[in-house]
Amino acid sequence: MNISHFLETVTNEIKSKEAKEYVKIELSQHIQKSKQSWVQRGYSEIEAEEKAVKEMGSPITLGKSLNKLHKPKVDWLLISLLIVTLLLSFLPIMALKQERYLEFFNLNFSTMLQNKVIFIIIGLIVAIGSMYFDYRKLKRFGYLFYAAGVGIIIFLQLFTNRIVNGELMISLGGIDIQAWMAIPLFLIAWASFFSTTSFKLWHYIGLFVFSIFLFLWIANLSMLFIYIVIVGVLFLQSRFTRKEKLLVVGAAAILMIGIVVFCTVSYMKGNIAPHQVDRLLGYINPYEHASGSGYQYVTLQNAIENAGMFGTENIIYIPDADTILVFGNLIQTYGYALGIVIFVILFSFLARIWIILQSIKEPFGKSLIIGGATLFATQFLYSVGMTFGLLPLVSITLPFMSYGIMPTVLNAFIVGLVLSVYRRKHFIQIKREKKDLSSFQ
Repeated sequence: MNISHFLETVTNEIKSKEAKEYVKIELSQHIQKSKQSWVQRGYSEIEAEEKAVKEMGSPITLGKSLNKLHKPKVDWLLISLLIVTLLLSFLPIMALKQERYLEFFNLNFSTMLQNKVIFIIIGLIVAIGSMYFDYRKLKRFGYLFYAAGVGIIIFLQLFTNRIVNGELMISLGGIDIQAWMAIPLFLIAWASFFSTTSFKLWHYIGLFVFSIFLFLWIANLSMLFIYIVIVGVLFLQSRFTRKEKLLVVGAAAILMIGIVVFCTVSYMKGNIAPHQVDRLLGYINPYEHASGSGYQYVTLQNAIENAGMFGTENIIYIPDADTILVFGNLIQTYGYALGIVIFVILFSFLARIWIILQSIKEPFGKSLIIGGATLFATQFLYSVGMTFGLLPLVSITLPFMSYGIMPTVLNAFIVGLVLSVYRRKHFIQIKREKKDLSSFQ
């Protein structure tokens, strides 16, 4: 039996199309090495090929074993968490169903409900589609994704036709292009960059600094914060040496101290805009500024304090109750019991992703999961922190729970990426598993 016939017989026993291609390449390399070894011992090309193939044992037995080994995996627990969370995401809209609340915020309940259904359907399509897509094909397009992220930000700055809560948008029919759309593109780009060390550190520092200026250009500080956290975490788990990491972290720390000192001096000299000072004071001491910048903090705190274990009927109208402060409104309406349930479910996403991460060896897949988990965790933890007054109020939403297409689709994409990596985690390097191959003989 020649090599081609042997490979065809083996792959006929494998059901997964992706696994067929993978196994064929890996087995071919393994057999070719074995063949060269026999040739060096004095055998002819034909004899060496026959012996190399014979060493592999029965192709049918090997094919069946490899079929089990390379069967695509589906993490049903993560999918179940996604479905449960998407169903629970209707609760914030139901909390706004009261007529007085809808009139106060000029909301249309039926429209919001209809839109939420559409967002969830799109989110499920994105998550499942990402799971079936082979994430490894993205690795070589790191610079393309980086350029696409840069392009979105430049496009936003140049052609903005709508501003919501200070955030630049471009409305094209029923679609709003936002800075959020650049984040997953940058995530893939940096996961690709840091899973290899093909370039010098200064090269990546240059790309990072350039992108920072772009976020500052569109004045989206919440996106800038999330972006810095993602890149920082990916850098710390990259293949750069400890010395290089310490050098960068030290330089960043010095830069941050310099910024704090500069802002302090500017404040003392009165060079900072009054509204910026007012916002900071509203966070530090909200009750002294309850009629101004501290209003949202005070309102939110009062609403949470009045909520019992199962909610209160004396609803306090919270600004941005369907988006930024959705967690606080959920606690007020349904009580601390539901708040705990939602917190546990969202935290379970992170716990499950962490468990999956421990089984991933491929560098790019590992970087994608780490970057995705960082993006999810930053939104989740910051949103909870804002709710309880631990962090300043910014435009960061609660994953899946906040109303809008991005809180649903962006985080569904993160889940899909994790599922894609997990699905292919057993596509091991056959050439490194000679012991397993010999056992099939």
